[in-house]
Amino acid sequence: MKNGTSNYPRHMKTLLALSIALLLASCGGDDGDPSSAMDVVRTAGGEVKAVDRLGMRSYFAIPFAAPPTGERRWTAPAAPQPWTTTLANTKSAAPCLQTSASPFRLAGDSEDCLYLDVHAPTGQGPFPVMVNLHGGAFNTGGTSVYADPSPLVTKGVIVVNVAYRLGAMGFLAHPSLASDGAAGNYGIMDQQAALKWVQDNIVQFAGDKNNVTLFGESAGGFSVMTHLASPGSKGLFNKAMIQSGSYGNDRQLSGAQMGAASTAIADTAINAAKAAGVTGIACNAGAVTAACLRSLPDPVIRTYLANAISTALPIMVPSVDGKVLTKSVKATFAAGENIKVPTVNGTNENEYALYIAINEAGRRAAATPPNFDPANTSFSLPAAGYAPTIAGLTAGTGIDVNAVITNFYPLSNYGSNPAVQPSLAAASLATDLGFSCPALRTSQRIATQGSPIYMYEFRDQTAPPSVGVANGNYYLSFPQGAAHSYDLQYLYNLGDLGNAERRELQTAMTRYWSNFAKSGNPNTGSDVPANWPAFTAAAPTVLALDVASGGGVKALTSFDADHKCSTAWNSVVTF
Repeated sequence: MKNGTSNYPRHMKTLLALSIALLLASCGGDDGDPSSAMDVVRTAGGEVKAVDRLGMRSYFAIPFAAPPTGERRWTAPAAPQPWTTTLANTKSAAPCLQTSASPFRLAGDSEDCLYLDVHAPTGQGPFPVMVNLHGGAFNTGGTSVYADPSPLVTKGVIVVNVAYRLGAMGFLAHPSLASDGAAGNYGIMDQQAALKWVQDNIVQFAGDKNNVTLFGESAGGFSVMTHLASPGSKGLFNKAMIQSGSYGNDRQLSGAQMGAASTAIADTAINAAKAAGVTGIACNAGAVTAACLRSLPDPVIRTYLANAISTALPIMVPSVDGKVLTKSVKATFAAGENIKVPTVNGTNENEYALYIAINEAGRRAAATPPNFDPANTSFSLPAAGYAPTIAGLTAGTGIDVNAVITNFYPLSNYGSNPAVQPSLAAASLATDLGFSCPALRTSQRIATQGSPIYMYEFRDQTAPPSVGVANGNYYLSFPQGAAHSYDLQYLYNLGDLGNAERRELQTAMTRYWSNFAKSGNPNTGSDVPANWPAFTAAAPTVLALDVASGGGVKALTSFDADHKCSTAWNSVVTF
């Protein structure tokens, strides 16, 4: 060697360099991104080990933020502590505290809950990424419900299931908690932290961080809308899917309103806990501090604070805190300041039937003895209760309840059995007002902005119900049809779908969803049973998702008329 130069011929140096590069790649060297999800993956926090199952590689209970306990209660999520021992979890972490009387509460909840699960295909990537934000009215739910996303994952996408703080722990906005002038929306901050974790780590699972679809149902759907309106979420995802999420469009409180409500909630909880003899509370109602809130004993958090917020805010959505959200979702979209990405938006044909079902099931369970005979219709919504039920649902809208019922939702339109007509009519009206028409207006707004938007309606009247079933038998007086959340079993394996045509619908839906995640177009990729037309102002076409015996998968042009959006609700539902 002379003057620092090698005596090797040029072609030998090239061959040697190539051999070293191939060796490093075969050993999983740190200098290259993996082309497939490995058995053990090194994340920024430490190593995680996969569970090979159901045609996937699942990595459970990965910390994406520090436990939001003690001094970290009601603060923005902090980075997790690194770990030195490989995490080899075989199931999802405990869900965040469940804070309502919902029948969908999950057991084993914990304040230490900021974990996510990654489910990756076994083939060669990079794979598009779908980040799921679970539903549950911002009060219940968790990642364990979605532990089998194999119908999606086996079609070539990574699914990331995210936990986030719920109820009071996620959304209380007591003025004493203010940081930089804002309080509340900690659950949304958790979701943003998870999206940032995906940006920093998903490449190690053979994921494409530049092809991230954010999707969710119910509260998860409104979470997606919140991120579309939040300046802090810009750049964290590339596409959006809103499933039954537009129900929150007109329900957001201002920062001042949420602050006042939170003050009353904290005072109510503290007074109730002290009256019950709970000790260890370091402040009195009317003099609540952040330090006191963060030191509240577990019984106060789990029972009294949970009860107080559920009573005060029975339908809770993120508030306009001034930081996560500088304007309401509705105002942000109206101003054209929302994040503009390709979007799927949709609802279920009979959304509110779930809530009518929950009420009837509750009445049956409270009877002495409990009654599970569907032929006994005495537990149904009575005709005399129809108008008062609608009055409660439409309070504050200024509508004439009797006129709406007479002109658009008369009981005579809902079958020949008078005992179940009120249940079916109330479910139809509340579906149109609370879900279908808000979703339609959302799609219309996005279409006028020029972003690609595809709209669907899940319509399977035979969808297996999750409420009203005991020992395999359905015991309610009326059919729920395509009720709220009943579409989820067609994206995840939640139970036996029961027959071939439902399984065929699951295949169709997961192909549309995964195609959209890959390309932004639900028609491009795996074969689908029907073309899904883009929704436009000129052609507001909606894709019907139904089993073959119910009409199959096909384009609809009657959604507006079906749900009376431009007649009964034209002046009430806007976006």
